[in-house]
This record gives sequence, C-alpha cells and structure tokens, in this order.
Amino acid sequence: MSVTTKLRDILICFFGAIKKSKKSKYIFYHDIHSDVRFTDMSTPVDLFEKHIDIIRENNLEIVNTITKEEGQIAISFDDGWRGLLENIDIINKYQVPVTVFIISSYLGKQNYISENELKDLCVNPLVSIQSHTHTHPKLSSLSEVNLKLELSKSRKILQEICGTEISAICYPKGLFSEETIKRAEGVGYKTQYSSIPGAFYDEVFNNVKRRSLVQFASKKVFHSILKGGDNFLSFWYELKHIRK
Repeated sequence: MSVTTKLRDILICFFGAIKKSKKSKYIFYHDIHSDVRFTDMSTPVDLFEKHIDIIRENNLEIVNTITKEEGQIAISFDDGWRGLLENIDIINKYQVPVTVFIISSYLGKQNYISENELKDLCVNPLVSIQSHTHTHPKLSSLSEVNLKLELSKSRKILQEICGTEISAICYPKGLFSEETIKRAEGVGYKTQYSSIPGAFYDEVFNNVKRRSLVQFASKKVFHSILKGGDNFLSFWYELKHIRK
C-alpha cells in the first residue's frame, strides 16, 4: 500500500468518525473472485461478504434503486468481468441486488462474460444490466458523432440481448463533460453515474449521481465510507473527472 493510499484511508476514517452520515450511497466494484481472478481490480469474495455484513449491521437497506435520502445502499459492478458470474451464488445467497454496467463490445472477450452468459444474468431478478458504453473510451474526448455512436450502440445492443430498457450509464474512467450529459440524455439515458464520491442525492449535475469506489476497502475504511468519510474527496475527483 502506497503512502498516498494510507493517508487517504486515515483521512476517510477520520472524517467518517466526525460525519456519521446516514445518507444513502451508491458504491461500486469491478469484480469479485474466489479461486480465479480475472482482473487486478477484483475484490476477494470474503472481503465482499464482510462488506455486506457491515452494511446490514448498520441497519442499511441494500436496494436496486435508491428511493430514500437516508438508509439505503445500492451496489454496482463495472465492465462485465467473469468473476461476478462465476460467483453469482454469493449474490443469490445474500439476496443482494446489484447493477452491472456492461461494455457491450467486450462481450465474449477473454475474462469477460459472453452474450449468452449475459442473457443468463438478465433473467436473475437480483441483477440489473445497464450501459458502460460500447468500447470504453474517454467520452469527453470524442467528437459529437463518435460520442453519440458510443452511447447509442451500447444501449441498442444491450436492449436487444436483455429485452429490457437500458436507461442508465456510467462513465468510462469517470470522465465526462456537460456535452456528455446532454448527448446521453438525448439517446435515452435517464440516469448517469459518475465515479465522484458523495451522498446519492447530492447530484453532481441534474441526474448525474455520485458513486464511491470500495473494491479494496478494509472493514474499517468501508464502514467509514458508509458514514460519508470519503465525501471530502469529492472536490478532487470533480477536478479530475469533469472536462469543460
């Protein structure tokens, strides 16, 4: 663990102890694994289980869609890695609703789920499928034509596979701009997700939600994030992720 990471975790714990927020939050991972790890961003299953236990020990409700200012946690996974599919028994065992943001062009690639496997996930009542664009580019760097293509093609492909409306998107690498927001709304995305931490209803822009990355958080750090301990990072992430 780097010195920067250690300092960040200390500050998260410090601010979590002070803030003690009960505001609803959206947290995210990239994958989970037991024996086989498909990405360096994957979370060990036992750590994921500890996170779920902490959420419930704090009397927080795990939901697919946040509807209350306080007391709710929503969980998502980015990209569409194979680990979640191979460990879906954990999701079913704990009855944890999750959203998976899929990169549509990655379906069937090495270490990612296939189209047929996505169809299996789509029928699981605990799993919601949404978009993570078609090729995972930096959206804020694209031309208007390519931006619209990335947004619309992913939505079309996923809707055809799952047979359900794809109404949400999360930004690759967390990068976006006001143009990104406008174009995403234009092709039918009702909700957009950033990688900027904070309370769910404290929107970055209208319908642009905050999410907290928790994939490597220790039990103590994770508990502090639930209490709003990572909210102090919001300003730095906004500078890093929002393009003019």
